[in-house]
This record gives sequence, structure tokens and C-alpha cells, in this order.
Amino acid sequence: MADVDSVSPATIVKSLVHRIPAGRAASYGTVGRVAVALGRPIGGARTVAWILASLKGKDDTPWHRVVGAGGVILLPDRRGALQASRLRGEGVRFRKGRIQPSCLLDDVTFLSLLQGRAAKRRRARLRPSAAP
Repeated sequence: MADVDSVSPATIVKSLVHRIPAGRAASYGTVGRVAVALGRPIGGARTVAWILASLKGKDDTPWHRVVGAGGVILLPDRRGALQASRLRGEGVRFRKGRIQPSCLLDDVTFLSLLQGRAAKRRRARLRPSAAP
């Protein structure tokens, strides 16, 4: 079993991005701060952006759900258009070139979402199975 401290920043970022629900987005900074809050400091927004850019769409990480501060798509040209298209396809709403605040996860909401899922998994493991 791998030592928890040996988990790479890329693995942490990918894991967090996979937990952003469809129809929502989070900023690069939010992903970085949530990692810190979970005891897994990986660097700031630039590190998150660098890690996601290095994936180059080679896996199933929903990179399009991570945007710039204030809900701005920072990718230029066709990559930005692809990101906006994918987000719209999931139901994310835009106003004047920015993602509407109701579709953006802030740090607290993202953390509570993660902790809620962890609590559900813990409860499911503790629940006695039905006897046949």
C-alpha cells in the first residue's frame, strides 16, 4: 500500500476535479485551497492550472469544470470555446462571458460537498447488511 504522503500533487488535483459535480465549476484557486484544507497542500492556482494543462485531455478528468477566478474561462481560442461548450452541455449558465455564481463552487461549498460524500460512505460501511 502506498504511503499517503507519497501521493503526487497531480493525483490530488485529479481526484478533486473528479468530485466537482456536473453542472458546476470551481476556480483553480478553490481547488488549491480545498487541497490545503484537506491537509494536502499542492500549491496554488497556478499549480492546479499547470497540472490540468499537462493532462492534455489524455484521461477522463473533467478539466473543463475548473475555471479562472470569478468564473472566467482563461483558455484562449478553440480550447476556451470547447470548455464553454462542455460546461453549457452540463447545464452551466453564463452571463456576460462569466459563469453565473450559482454554478460556481466556493471553498466552503466544495469542502462540505466532499465531507458529505465521505460521511455517506462511512455510514454505508457501518450499516449492517440485511441477512438473507
